[in-house]
Amino acid sequence: MTTNDGKQRIAMQVAPDIYCLEIPTPFDVGAVNVYLLKGERLTLVDVGPLTDAAWVALTEGLESVGVSVQEIDQVILTHHHVDHCGQLEKVRERSGAKTFAHPQATPYVQQDEQFMTFHDQFFEELYIQSGVPEKMMVIISKFHKLMKTFSAPSQIDFHLKHEQKVPYLEDWQVLYTPGHSQSHLSLYRAKDQVMIGGDHIIKRISSNAFIEPPRNRTSTRPLTLIQYRTALQMCADMEIEQVLSGHGEPVYNHRELILTRLQKNWERTDMLRRLLADGEKTAFELNALLFPGLYQKELPLTLSETLGHIDLLMILHQIEVRELDRVLYYHL
Repeated sequence: MTTNDGKQRIAMQVAPDIYCLEIPTPFDVGAVNVYLLKGERLTLVDVGPLTDAAWVALTEGLESVGVSVQEIDQVILTHHHVDHCGQLEKVRERSGAKTFAHPQATPYVQQDEQFMTFHDQFFEELYIQSGVPEKMMVIISKFHKLMKTFSAPSQIDFHLKHEQKVPYLEDWQVLYTPGHSQSHLSLYRAKDQVMIGGDHIIKRISSNAFIEPPRNRTSTRPLTLIQYRTALQMCADMEIEQVLSGHGEPVYNHRELILTRLQKNWERTDMLRRLLADGEKTAFELNALLFPGLYQKELPLTLSETLGHIDLLMILHQIEVRELDRVLYYHL
């Protein structure tokens, strides 16, 4: 089967009872990998964004292995980002499938209005503290446009937590792997050491540890880069033959890749310390120096990266901070 872009939408078997469907996205990251698990119940891991091209790729990919969308019994979300969950409701409407995800995915998938109000307030305060110019605050409303354009409100039927068995797929265990998102789950099958890693471990790009609001609205924000590093170290201690990633090809040398990623974190913290050698700076100023060609286009991504490395340095007491008029200034 060939679509208008000339690409064949054929699901590829990547391990016993696991098929990979490459779903196009309109984002810089490129295509997202959706996985079909055959077992007691037909299970999709992620679904792709809400676009016509993604729907064609999903339906044709399933048909290439003799499965229709209507036959899907359940959907597991690795996390709540729209390139992974956007067309969930479309799948549910046609199949009646039940959805499983981490509890933290629920308000995003449902597009809960109260949560979204809290979400905006959190980022407004974060950006003020970081010294973001007022004219760039429009990025907060752009997040809503992104969600409403590439996903439809849906729901999570059942929550998954760390180390529980996946319902109706007894060979599979849930791993909570936060960092890239607070809702991020991976799946592990011990008998052949296969891990479905979502955006936790990707071969060609280092996953960004996005800053997100806290679970408890009265608590401080999660230290997402610290979480991400800890979850990576957990995986490095595991016997994993291959990681089936959310983007790109499988990873077969997970320990070597993880070590490289952890080392790059320290290199960036060293760079931050050098940037502070000539005087104090806000997170936004450090962000512009670290990512001069990217920060204006990709502020949430680059600022998350910058704040994550600031968190690392703060925990190690290698830098200090002072507050003036709600803005935080960092210094050696």
